[in-house]
Amino acid sequence: MRSIIMNKITNIFKLLIGAILIQLSATSCNDKLNEPSGEVASETLQWTSISDTKSSLLGIYSLLRAAMVENNSHWMYGELRQGDFSSYNRSDLSAINSNNLKASYPLIKDLSNWRRFYAVINAASIFIERAPEVRNKDSRYTDQNLKMDIAQARAIRAFTYFYIVRIWGDVPLITKSFDDGSFESRPKTDSQAVLNFAESELLNAIVDLPYLYGSFLVNYYGETNGYWRHVLFNKLTGYAILAHISAWQGKYINVDTYTQFIINNYTSLGLDYNASINSLSGTNGIFSINYSLGQLFSIPAPYVFGEASATGHIEELTLADPIISKQKPDIYVPKDSIVRIFNDINDTRFGIDTISGLTRTNYFTNYSGEIPIFSKIKIIRDGVNDGSYGVFGSNLIFTRLEEIALLRAEALAVLGSRDEAINLLNKVKINRRVTNYSVITTTPLIEEIFNERRRELMGEGWRWYDQIRLNKLRPKKSEIVKLIENGGIFWPISTDVLSKNKSLQQNEYWK
Repeated sequence: MRSIIMNKITNIFKLLIGAILIQLSATSCNDKLNEPSGEVASETLQWTSISDTKSSLLGIYSLLRAAMVENNSHWMYGELRQGDFSSYNRSDLSAINSNNLKASYPLIKDLSNWRRFYAVINAASIFIERAPEVRNKDSRYTDQNLKMDIAQARAIRAFTYFYIVRIWGDVPLITKSFDDGSFESRPKTDSQAVLNFAESELLNAIVDLPYLYGSFLVNYYGETNGYWRHVLFNKLTGYAILAHISAWQGKYINVDTYTQFIINNYTSLGLDYNASINSLSGTNGIFSINYSLGQLFSIPAPYVFGEASATGHIEELTLADPIISKQKPDIYVPKDSIVRIFNDINDTRFGIDTISGLTRTNYFTNYSGEIPIFSKIKIIRDGVNDGSYGVFGSNLIFTRLEEIALLRAEALAVLGSRDEAINLLNKVKINRRVTNYSVITTTPLIEEIFNERRRELMGEGWRWYDQIRLNKLRPKKSEIVKLIENGGIFWPISTDVLSKNKSLQQNEYWK
């Protein structure tokens, strides 16, 4: 039975690959705009049947995945920049780590270009505009199907705007497909207005987003929930993104509301909080497609889908001998940082026995060697190795239950609900065998919550953004505070983008 389901799921990703190839091939032919033309979907799809909507919708998901993993972007933006990881011998990665984002490296140039994210936004806009046509032409495409599909497109577009606002600050807000070339001279929109739009879109979308897609009584595109599980945005995904939009804006009353909804309703997805925190790594760990009980928003890339690869996974950067045949990792966490961050000897993520001197760790391999290997995330195909790197199939997890619990604790601490904040913080600590936070702890509560996020979420793309939120609440790191005050927390805009859109100006800090 499992093999039948897996074969069905493989067909989804065949559609995904086909859709992304259509989008990308059209992009290369479009010299008129900085972004891919909206005419791609219009010309490729006839928008006459339910198969057209299915193909187009899954194509949006495919573009989102490509945007987030190209050049390992998710970790470059969120983990490497002034984070806990250092580069072993790559000067381009060292430049990102030290915030030298004007350095002349191809990687930094590519990361400064928002083109791939606007491809997602445009594909979503096209779907929103064109999908209703199918309702009028194909009786199999029901009103309910249309509502759920458009809700997903709106949610993905909203998430993408939130994602790029964190990176570039003010960005052009485009709410319609731009197949007429109008994007060429579109100016930036204030980031607050962009986030307000994203929040409004999500609030509307979650009305039609289900907890589960398909049931024994009503199928979704002819399949039950087992076929779609952890592939599509659902209602709790929407609330999780809303919570983060509010946290980025400092609207902690809203964070309280949105995270409370998740805590109250995660069992509706069959999620198990206790199960998700008992397995950190490995083939059946949190980052595997085989173990997704705690995942609220993840982008899978399993072998069975044909999505596993040597690139677009953090393992490409962090793993080396003795795990894969690569002499040294591209990035690593220095030993002195590891000991300072994981300061409880009983921590199952990393701890050193004071008597034997031996380490217990789910996060690191070869700690006694010259360079510790960050192996928390290591979904590797057994025996697949070309002598220099592995083939990886880990999920990119944007958020999971532990992350939301700690985000909620952050909000409650800011709002003055200390007892509840401490309870949520300790729920994570207990399951990592770390000493509980109590009223006699000398570290301020808000700082300890961020310390726990630093430990729990290491390697998941949160460190840079967490530092910004913490230093807005409690200025601690003068370098980060100065960047916040001067707009230096955002990336420079690619010169390619600026040259093709004369209405744009470089972000002030990087002029």
